[in-house]
Amino acid sequence: VIDYVERIEEWKQEEEREKLQKEAVIYSMDSFLADIRESASTPYIPTGFTQFDLLLDGGLYPGLYVVGAVSSLGKTTFVLQIADNIAKAGHNVLIFSLEMARNELIAKSISRLTAIEDLKNQTTSHAKTTRGIMTGTRYIDYSKEERELINNAIETYKGYAQNIYISEGVGNIGVEQIREKVEAHTRITGKAPIVIIDYLQILAPYSDRMTDKQNTDKAVLELKRLSRDYKISIIGISSFNRDNYTAPVNLASFKESGAIEYSSDVLLALQYYGMDYEEGESEKNRDKRIRELIKTEQAKGSNGKAQQIQLKILKNRNGSKGDCLIKFYPMFNYFTEQDHIIFEELKDDEDLPWQPAPKRF
Repeated sequence: VIDYVERIEEWKQEEEREKLQKEAVIYSMDSFLADIRESASTPYIPTGFTQFDLLLDGGLYPGLYVVGAVSSLGKTTFVLQIADNIAKAGHNVLIFSLEMARNELIAKSISRLTAIEDLKNQTTSHAKTTRGIMTGTRYIDYSKEERELINNAIETYKGYAQNIYISEGVGNIGVEQIREKVEAHTRITGKAPIVIIDYLQILAPYSDRMTDKQNTDKAVLELKRLSRDYKISIIGISSFNRDNYTAPVNLASFKESGAIEYSSDVLLALQYYGMDYEEGESEKNRDKRIRELIKTEQAKGSNGKAQQIQLKILKNRNGSKGDCLIKFYPMFNYFTEQDHIIFEELKDDEDLPWQPAPKRF
């Protein structure tokens, strides 16, 4: 009996020894090299924004990306434009829209396309808003040029719409449902999709016993695991709390959920250009300047003009941080790095460094 007990103990020790040895890095080298070889057939995916892609070392890689901004600054619009750019390149995109309806997202894309075409003539007089696209009663009053512009935009959108898949949900889509759809899509199409979630804080909760923060933390951790399991890019849109509306964007803006800050691979934020602190500026003067800045930029947006937006990479687990400048036409759901400047804006914008070299630190 004693010999038997001793032998069992030896077996246990041997099993523990083998388990420990398998954790040695040398046992992972074959898998490591295989992953490198496999990555050659699944390269990064450009977002369609040249300066942004330079900061990302080419584009999107497998991992969890989180985009944050204050309300009405265009975070959904920005990510939707990236989705369209990716779809135009032939990649499949799964969009889980937990706030906007499918038709609203489609209309935003078509609205953008009307602006892109109209701006070739240095105007937005014929471009249409989301509401202008969706409201059928307005079409009778549109000119021939306006109707042609819309029809051409729709045809352009149809050219890549087969690569965009939209799932609507209000409180009934959680990470488990997202995982199931990713698995089914990959199995049926043979293509691993890019995943977009709008937005993280309104994913279906894991448990009613957990706080909102705990549910968001859990969702972020599971999305990170999903990106790793399927080697896909996942873009989650995140809200900011109101304490950060007049402060420069930083990691603290995402403090509502600690998991967003720590588990994301890349953390991105949008803000009006000029929100950063200026050296020697008093708090009183800064407060006045920021309020005037926000008022000015919001007025531009309401009048169909371009706002000045700074895109910041606050965290990049496997790359550099930095920022770049882009223009945003909120009325027409359009972000651009190009010099599409309406004539009446030239005086205001002529001295702005719209395409600087990316800053790295």
